[in-house]
Parts: sequence; C-alpha cells; structure tokens
Amino acid sequence: MTQAQVPLIVLTARQDDVELINRTLREAGHAAHCHWVAKLEQLPEALASRTPELLVFFTDTLPVSLADVAKIKAQADGTVPLIAVQRDAVDETAIAQAMKAGARDLVSAGQTARLRSVAERELRAFRLERALNQTLQSATQYKKQLKAFMEGSVDAIAYVQEGILVDANQAWAELFGHKSPDDLHGPLMDLFDGSSQVALKGALVACAKGQWDGRTLKLGGALPDGTTLPLDVKFESATLDGEPAIKLTVARKPPEKSNPEQLFEQAVHVDPSTGFYHRRRFLELLSARFAAGPRTGVRALAYIRPDKFGEVEDEVGPLASEEILVQLAQLLRSLVHDNDLYGRFGGTVFALLLERGTLRDIEAWAENALARIADHIFEVEQNTLSITCTIGLAEVGPTTTRIEELLAGAERANQRGRQRGGNQVVVEETSDESTRIQRFDEFWVHQIKSALMENRFRLAHLPIAPLGGEHKNMLDTVLRLVDQQGDEVPASEFMPAAGRNRLLRAIDRWVIGATIPFCFKTKPDCVFVKLSFESIVDQTLLDWLLKQVREYGLEPARLCFQVTEEDATQYLKQTKTLAEQLKANGFLFAIEHFGIGRDPLRILTQTPVHYIKIDGSLMQSLATNHALQEKVRGFINAAERRKVQTIAERVEDANTMAVLFQLGVGYMQGHYVHEPEVVLQEQ
Repeated sequence: MTQAQVPLIVLTARQDDVELINRTLREAGHAAHCHWVAKLEQLPEALASRTPELLVFFTDTLPVSLADVAKIKAQADGTVPLIAVQRDAVDETAIAQAMKAGARDLVSAGQTARLRSVAERELRAFRLERALNQTLQSATQYKKQLKAFMEGSVDAIAYVQEGILVDANQAWAELFGHKSPDDLHGPLMDLFDGSSQVALKGALVACAKGQWDGRTLKLGGALPDGTTLPLDVKFESATLDGEPAIKLTVARKPPEKSNPEQLFEQAVHVDPSTGFYHRRRFLELLSARFAAGPRTGVRALAYIRPDKFGEVEDEVGPLASEEILVQLAQLLRSLVHDNDLYGRFGGTVFALLLERGTLRDIEAWAENALARIADHIFEVEQNTLSITCTIGLAEVGPTTTRIEELLAGAERANQRGRQRGGNQVVVEETSDESTRIQRFDEFWVHQIKSALMENRFRLAHLPIAPLGGEHKNMLDTVLRLVDQQGDEVPASEFMPAAGRNRLLRAIDRWVIGATIPFCFKTKPDCVFVKLSFESIVDQTLLDWLLKQVREYGLEPARLCFQVTEEDATQYLKQTKTLAEQLKANGFLFAIEHFGIGRDPLRILTQTPVHYIKIDGSLMQSLATNHALQEKVRGFINAAERRKVQTIAERVEDANTMAVLFQLGVGYMQGHYVHEPEVVLQEQ
C-alpha cells in the first residue's frame, strides 16, 4: 500500500539538516516531503502555501529566536506542531524552556531515534486533532442542513427514471448538501449509503411494476462530507414529460407538540442521554405489559451487558465510558421495533422486552444485535474502540407468574454467557424444567380437551400478499383457543403441550373440518392449513379429507397443506408420500419455516411442493445483512428452477418488504401486511 505523503517544513540554514529529517522519517516508513526554508522571512509564505503537518526548526543555524518562529507559525496556522532541534545535547531544563517558547519538544540532532519518536507523536496528534475538527464541522453542517430542511415549507421531491435522478426541487438538493438540483443528475444510488441500497432498489422495482402503495422506507442519505442523514422516503408511481417515472418525497415534518403528560414522562422517566426508561419506570411499564398478555406470538426479556467494560473504563476514563454507553443505547434503539419496551436497568445493563412471532425470531434479532455491536466503531474524545456484549434471554411463558422470575432468568442467562467468554446469546435454562413442563401440560391438556368437546377453538386468517407473484386471494390459517373466561389464547401457548400429549391429530382435523366450509362459503383462491407430524404419519388422513371435500363439493386446489421443514426432515419418506398423494388428488402442498435446517434444499429436491415459506427468523435483519440476503436469494433461485413459488414469513417493516421485491420473492405474510382477524366464529 502506498504511504500518504507527510508534508513538512524544515527551517534551517543547512541542507544537511533537511536530508537528516527526510532520511529519519523515511526509514521509519513515512513518505516525507520536506520543503526547505533557509530564511525566516520566507516562513509565512511557506506556511500559507504548503499546508504542512509539521514544522522543524534547527535553532543553532539561524540568528532568530524560537519564540519568533513560534509566533509566525501561530499567526499562519496555530495547529501545526513545531519541533525544535539543536546540534548539542539537550537536558530537561532546555526542553522546558523550548516548550515555554512555543515548541512541542526540543530534540538533539544526534538522537535520531528520539527525533523519529517525537515527530511521529506530533504527526499523530496533529492528524487526530484535524480529524476531530472535521468531524465537528461536519456535525455542525449536518445540524444546519437538517434545521433548514425542517424549517422549510416545501417537501423534498425528486423524480427517477430507470434508476437515474432526472428532476428534483431545491429542497431535495439542499437536503443532500448541494446548492442546486442541477448538481444531482445521475444514478439515484449515489445519494444513499450502502446499507440502504438493496431496499431502495426493491422499492423502485415494485413502483415500476405498480405494486407499491406509497409506503415509506427508512433510508440513509449519503451527504458529500461523508455523514449519513436518516430519511423517511415515500415512493409513488408518476409521469414526467409523458414518460413513466417514480416520485420520491421526503416530507417536511412539523414540530411535534407534546402534551403535558408526554413532557412529564420524558422529563421524569426517560434517561435524556440514552432515551431509555429509567429502571423504576421500566419496571412499572414491564409489569403492565406483563399483565396485559402478548398481542401475538411470543415475548422475551433481553438482558444486555457489555463484556469486560471495566477494562474500557480503565482505558478511557469514567466520562468517556459513559459516552460509549450512550452510543450503545443509540445503536440498540435503531434495532428495536415500535412495540418493544426498553430501559436502562442500572450501570452498564440494558433490558428490552421483545415481542416477535417465535422465540427463534427473538434469538435471530439478538444475534444480529450482537453482530452490529461488534462491528461498530465507538468514537469518544480521541479514542476509537470496539466492544462486544452478551445477551441473556428469558421467554415469558404460561408458567411465568412474576416479573422477578423473568428478570432473574434473563440475568442468569447473561451471566452464563459472560462466563463462557461473552459475545453470545444465551437463552434461559431452568433446573426444574421437567416439573415446569408437567405443570404446564396438566393445565393445557385439560383446556384443549374441553375446547375440542365444547367447540371453543376459533380460526383467524392472515392475508398473504403478492410481491412479484400472481395476484391471488391467499390466506394463512391461525388457530386460537377461547378459554373459559372468553379470552382468546394464541396457538403458541398450548400447541407444545398438545404435541407432547398426542393431541395434534385431533386439532388438525378440527382445523380442516372448519376450513372446508369457510372455503366453500367465501371462495378464496387458496387457504394454507398446517399439518402436524401426527398427521404426516396418519395413513387415514387422505381418505377422511377426500370425504370432507366431497361433502361440500369444494375444489381441492383451494386448500394448501403445509408442514414445517423440521417435521419434513424428520419424516422425509412419509412427507414425500403425503405430498404426492395430495398432489394427485388436486390439493396443494407447502413447506413452512423453510431455510433454517441442516439441508433445506434436500427437501425441496425430494418432495413435490407448490410453495416454500421462508422462515421469519431470516427476515429479522434481512434489510441490512448482505450475507443473509444472498442466502435467501439462493433459496429463491433453487425454488424458481423447480417452478416452486416463494412466500416470506413474518415480514414486519417496509424495508424488509422492499428487499424481498429486489430478491424476487413471490409473496409475503406477517403483521406488516395485516393483523390476523377472526373470520370464523364456530364450525
């Protein structure tokens, strides 16, 4: 690698001194570029024109004082370090006098090793100071740009054709740090950072196909000074000069008006430096959320603590280490969802209550958070460093009766991870697992059996939205149990107990028996119905199913039966047989939670399927994780070669959806598409 040049000025009457400095620095690996100044009156012009990083003055070669040289240097550029050199040996008294006169140090010309060390030290300090000043200047400019934009009355608008920005208004130009829209014509991608570009491409593709309904993406604008500006960008199909175009809008946000309650909440209960709730308020909100029960899916408490942070404090000091925690909090806040609850639990500990579709989704979120933290460069004062964290997870289960249990479990999991070396995700393990499961099963087996007898199950349906695939009215079936108090319980609460107690076959048949009349009445194009491993090996299923369909005169193609990749792998032969039988009788077949097993492509190769549903845990960081994008792209390509349609599970934000467009996924489902609705009250 070519070394960057080191421009410096040598003030001396002797050319040998210039050669000494040049040789000393070049032997140390620095590409020194020395400019010789032989007279003091030449120094101001040299300082103005050469932009040096170092000034070296040989004090015993010219009839001028060190103080005079320092004064001229200060008038031209006070940041350039001045090193004094003399032929004779130096002592501490002489060094102190030189520094008092304005030099950074005094060195004997004969001590070349010390001369090199002092020069390297001052070069490093000068460059750090220059970088810091540039950063502060960029931050000031960024604030000015943002303030000007926010105070403006016009939205920033641009038009794009075939990926090229062809027109923009003045507000758009100013937003991206340019004086005129004429400066911006060219590839749109050049205006956005790398982590935003895949989602941006996907949104442009979707708009061009008329499949984008004005959703907003969170993107990072790349400013000329190298900083990134967070933006909410709206996409719309449009025309420009009679040609199809895509309109991009960044709306001016009106100042937020906070009511007194919100102001009080922010002032009293939120840590102003991190934006996290204080410990006491977090526990109050956690208690309320705990009592309310989950909206859908599962919940878990994440207990996050930096590894070996005491060493960081020793290295940078207590004030700087607190700034690192502030930056860590900001990074965590950029990763949470709107419904997550987060608080600073004390000291270096952060706690988050996460709600996702499955525990695997939560683990995937935590793994992504660890990777983002480990890759992040923390900058504070003149220090740059990296840290790692350990995340302990404790799931909120039916037998979790107290918050104290949840917190203790998450803390224990975190402690185990730290004892193993840190930088890992650890899920709580309970020593009385068998006893807990036994109590759990005793409760739910009774509930399931009574619900079957009293017809207290309900079906909800989650729409499956088209991305690049054919437009169809497709629904995924979601099962709920209505308990004796009339409250609906999601399947994730009771299905584990049903699986351990051989109740899945009965539940599967209830679901099928309720879905068939629903399909006959509402005529959807396709309804997906889950089959458990008990149904995969049930040789009487097909005859029973055909009898039910004939009763209603239902077209078999309206039903798509799906099994998990895990069950399909474990019962590969039976799955293949069932899929072939269903296909022969006109039904459709799918593999759900695809892509998380040891060899998912083997199932795709050996089993006749119409759809694969890519697991939702792969969606957790898809928008910014390029390795994950390539993994999902591989599944899509393999499916396309076999004419198998693809569906993405548990999509929760617009950026993920835009990336899926770009990757070529046919359909998606999840809370971002629609919340499940109960559409069938009874069988």
